[in-house]
Amino acid sequence: MWYRLFKLLSIVLVKGLFRFKVEGLGNLPEKTNFIVVANHTSYLDPFLVGVAVRRRVYWIAQRDLYKVPLIYWFMKKTSSLPVGRAAEPLTELLRQNKNVGLFPEGRRTHDGKLTEFRRGAALLALKTGRPIVPCAITGAYQAFPVGAFFPKFFGEITVRIGKPQFLLQEFEETVDDVYLQEGTVRIQNAVKEMIYAG
Repeated sequence: MWYRLFKLLSIVLVKGLFRFKVEGLGNLPEKTNFIVVANHTSYLDPFLVGVAVRRRVYWIAQRDLYKVPLIYWFMKKTSSLPVGRAAEPLTELLRQNKNVGLFPEGRRTHDGKLTEFRRGAALLALKTGRPIVPCAITGAYQAFPVGAFFPKFFGEITVRIGKPQFLLQEFEETVDDVYLQEGTVRIQNAVKEMIYAG
């Protein structure tokens, strides 16, 4: 119930307060669940991607956010998971055909530019065989950058959804470090290309 309520509220606020556009909806897999991966420039990002993707996404969030009582309550109600304890729960969610989402940069960028991706998303994809759906968010940094107390409303924000990226390896018992690094770079490049495509 809580998730649906927050989802409806997100749709109303995002579409009412910003000039919001979604590109590439047709790229979302129809026959399998997936891992959503996006650049991270603003606190708005999970709401923007959630509105764009439409299907339920279980998010992983920075552990520091759970120290704020209101945010902790919100995260708990939406079944979000803290960084550092999420690997096994996320793997299990994916095996239950649920969608998960994370920001591989780890934190919001301080200058709006894309930073290096961590390897968690690629590891999940290699372990579960689920595709990664890369998303590029543009305009969110201008609307609500790090250090701002309130967002600037009515600016243009776009979420671009890229083609699914399948990261597969021959042997599933152990994850090859080379495959892991190559997969991480591949995901980052997919997001980067969509950012600069706008």
